[in-house]
Amino acid sequence: MRYVVGYSPSSRGRDALNLAVALASSLGAELDVVYVLKQQNPRLAAPRSNFGAMLQEQAVGWLEEAQQWVPTSLKARFHLRQAESTAAGLMEFAGAIGAGAIIVGGAKTGGWLFHSIGSVGNALLHRASVPVILAPHNYDAATHITQVDCAVSPDIDSIGLVEEAVATSNRTGLAVRLVSLIEDAATDGSVAREAEEGIRDLLEQSSLVPERPDLITVAVGHGASVPDAVESVDWSAGSVLMAGSSKLAQRGELFLSSNTAKILTRLPIPLVVVPRDYSPGRRGSAQEPWTGSIPVVGR
Repeated sequence: MRYVVGYSPSSRGRDALNLAVALASSLGAELDVVYVLKQQNPRLAAPRSNFGAMLQEQAVGWLEEAQQWVPTSLKARFHLRQAESTAAGLMEFAGAIGAGAIIVGGAKTGGWLFHSIGSVGNALLHRASVPVILAPHNYDAATHITQVDCAVSPDIDSIGLVEEAVATSNRTGLAVRLVSLIEDAATDGSVAREAEEGIRDLLEQSSLVPERPDLITVAVGHGASVPDAVESVDWSAGSVLMAGSSKLAQRGELFLSSNTAKILTRLPIPLVVVPRDYSPGRRGSAQEPWTGSIPVVGR
């Protein structure tokens, strides 16, 4: 499995690279680190100008600097691409190599605690046809991924994500936790209990059976708002959260849902957003799922 990493010479580019290193080290994946140069408008380019060559030389230097942050034990390639936009360049490259996911950092500034969505991330979250993985601020490359959380609702619409979560556990041997985040004003916990029962019912209805049922758990976070519900959950530093796309998304494409956007405001771990009806892990598509088919390193 190959992951495309959207790199820039900034702290956010370093966040993306650190997350990519953690995922590659834990899942045995290969990395393709990409810096995208925006194509120059020939009408605006000065005659005999060497500005483009200077930009290219600078970008190559940035990629060479990035190499020092990737352990030599990992297989990584470094690429300079030209495209109309960074997001377009990353999507085109991911499609060309059959990548399993695109990893990016956030914006330079943002009012959220751990995440911020820049123009590149925003474009990918509304156009990509492969999963997009968002790195939180100051992510540690030494993190070992030991668990995949999956944001689901107790409704039947979540059955696809539940099955993909089971497939992820069966394929990688990682622990998988199905997490439901409920806006619950009640103080007796009745809504949370009903949500947990609904998710367990979805597990029973799943067309896939967990090979290790002990690795599949359920958790419900609840609060007066979705961000409060996020804060009520104990998130492991070695986990990532997988979430589906909005119903507004075209089949096979991403569209960030309003609920997932609310989750991001307080989420301390990486977020994996998968396209609508994305199910290569359980249906045997030629395109590999984001977690890949390679066994987890060290397991």
